[in-house]
Amino acid sequence: MLKKIILATAIVTSASFATWDKFPVLESGHGQVHVGGNYSFQGDLSSETAYVGVRYSIQNFELGLNLPYQIHSDYDGNDGPDGFGNLSLLAKYQFLPILNAFLDVDLPIGDDEVADDGFGFHFGAQYSNAFGPIVLGSELGFALATEGDDKTSPAKEINVGAEVDLPLGFVTPYVGADVNAKVTDTDYDGVGGDDSGDAGLGIYVGADFAFNQTFDLDVSVWFGVGDDYYGEDTPVSLDAHLNVNF
Repeated sequence: MLKKIILATAIVTSASFATWDKFPVLESGHGQVHVGGNYSFQGDLSSETAYVGVRYSIQNFELGLNLPYQIHSDYDGNDGPDGFGNLSLLAKYQFLPILNAFLDVDLPIGDDEVADDGFGFHFGAQYSNAFGPIVLGSELGFALATEGDDKTSPAKEINVGAEVDLPLGFVTPYVGADVNAKVTDTDYDGVGGDDSGDAGLGIYVGADFAFNQTFDLDVSVWFGVGDDYYGEDTPVSLDAHLNVNF
């Protein structure tokens, strides 16, 4: 049962710990801290996760990190594990005003009951531009993970995503979607699975409220579509975090 909780929780919280965003790097010499949490549920499973992250930009190069902590999880009335997730190291380079290259690395330092003990890698390119009052951010990426102590090698995946923001002064509403598709089979201790080609669509909508140049609050809801990828029950994640700009 605990293994099922771990796997399902990883699915519903993954939306919060992908690339920081799909837009250009911060202005050189500036940074941002975010502190937040999400409540996620999928069928009989629910979990609450807090996280903290920081990023800083020098010239066209941005470095960051994210660290989640699973506060609680529950499966059909039974308590599940809690503890730290894996630490994500984030790097982004803006080589053109509208194009970025990124690399995210997950370090397996989290608690065994909560986090996978293999290394994770996610890299790719991002395109962003303004079209009148609308700001578009998009991403094309490739993800893979090494085998952990459970002798499982996760399927390699590609992802394609886009987000549209509409700045309206104090508030910026946004909507986005990401498609994740497995391009190889998951390998279970040398035995290949049959999940290559499985794909899922993640859709999210939210708004960012800017109190001033230093503080803003971001709230959003995310849900996944695709039985083969996410399972029969629809995963949903409610997220809120405070950004501190410096």
